[in-house]
Amino acid sequence: MKTILETFAEHFSKSTFEQLPPEVIEKTKLLIVDYLGVSIAGLKMDFPRMTIDYLESLEGVAQSTLMGATRKVPAIHAALGNGVAGHALDMDDGFRYGGVHAGVAVIPAALAVAESLKLDGKQLILSIVCGYEIVNRISKAMNPSHLGRGFHTTGTIGVLGAAAACGVLFNLNKEQMASALGMAALQSAGLLEILNDGAMVKPLHPGKAAMGGVLAVELAKRGAKGPMTALEGEKGLFKAMADSVNTDGLFDGLGSDFYIMGQYIKFHAACRHIHPAIDGLLDIMRKEKISYQEIDALNVTTYPVAISFCGTSTLPETAEAAKFSLASSCAMAAFYGDAGEERYSVETVQNQEIKNLASRVTSSANTRWADAYPRERGANIELRTTSGKKFSTEIPLSKGEPENPASDEDFIRKFKQNTASQSETFSQRILETTLALDSKNVSDLTALLGKLQGN
Repeated sequence: MKTILETFAEHFSKSTFEQLPPEVIEKTKLLIVDYLGVSIAGLKMDFPRMTIDYLESLEGVAQSTLMGATRKVPAIHAALGNGVAGHALDMDDGFRYGGVHAGVAVIPAALAVAESLKLDGKQLILSIVCGYEIVNRISKAMNPSHLGRGFHTTGTIGVLGAAAACGVLFNLNKEQMASALGMAALQSAGLLEILNDGAMVKPLHPGKAAMGGVLAVELAKRGAKGPMTALEGEKGLFKAMADSVNTDGLFDGLGSDFYIMGQYIKFHAACRHIHPAIDGLLDIMRKEKISYQEIDALNVTTYPVAISFCGTSTLPETAEAAKFSLASSCAMAAFYGDAGEERYSVETVQNQEIKNLASRVTSSANTRWADAYPRERGANIELRTTSGKKFSTEIPLSKGEPENPASDEDFIRKFKQNTASQSETFSQRILETTLALDSKNVSDLTALLGKLQGN
């Protein structure tokens, strides 16, 4: 009987680009656009700059483009650095049933390896689709128990997707692919203590996942044998990192039901669990023409995971921590009219007007949202004005979910906002090249990424 990793490995080793439906190809290209946009904007953050500075200081083969660097670096280093940059804003795509951000682990690994191997865009797209497939299916099986135990799924399961994608690019056979996935599982890591302290370094999780995937494949193709039972074994990932795992339907529709189609994108630079509250708050303010000065109190009722992640009443002291504060993010959104990446700054966190409003934001969970999670990840928002008027709304799913989808224009608008630091002409070239990736070589894209302004 095949193990879980052997079943995935057999599927990935015989997957072809021609098997992908047109809508899967188009969605994948848009998700690459989204990843590139948030990565380019993320280069302004302190931790990506620290990471790039370190990686550039190392010697190594010039294989792949590290965004924000002045020269090429080994593919494994590009995967690490580009994974860190992609998660720095907390605006990368995700999958709500798994509580995971596959793209920020899978895409940087695949992009680095595809460039080093001089492959074409079709091969890159296929590899990314395969990477999302294993990340989303495994994370769905493990959560919410895995998250509840204190693990950051993007770090722990993202490495499997990075290995799958790189294995496809290296054209590993099923035995090599299974070994690579086994070695990837051994590297699963990511602790959610960063929600309490050290939020700046949260992007290390997907960066290391991307790096770990490259490492696992490089070793597998050299003959290293990974554990086939790394997931379901007696001392495997499932038993070590979750109290309950549901593998029923794990392989249902594999090869025809592509999990990448269930991916959401973000329009606020904050933890996804805060988004329904921001959406509802801004909706009330727009419809009722309420200014932030008129808000006396705001109460948010949502699901328990959101409160666990973001419901602390202690106001943050750093921009990174503000991304995980429901109160601070809502106050910020009310003050500015949005919660875009430029809003999360030291100045904003220290703004006394925003602090005062944040102190009047309360949050709690109830059974309505607990029972609906993760089918719905929503919130009820109740706003009281200084004149005593009360307004409320309910947001079952934030904008960007498949059931509340982002249009192609939404993807492009977000990309242009996140690449505003570049010239409009240059950003347009990156956009057009990515959207035509199935008729391009990967080097057509990475040549542009190596010329980012500010390098």
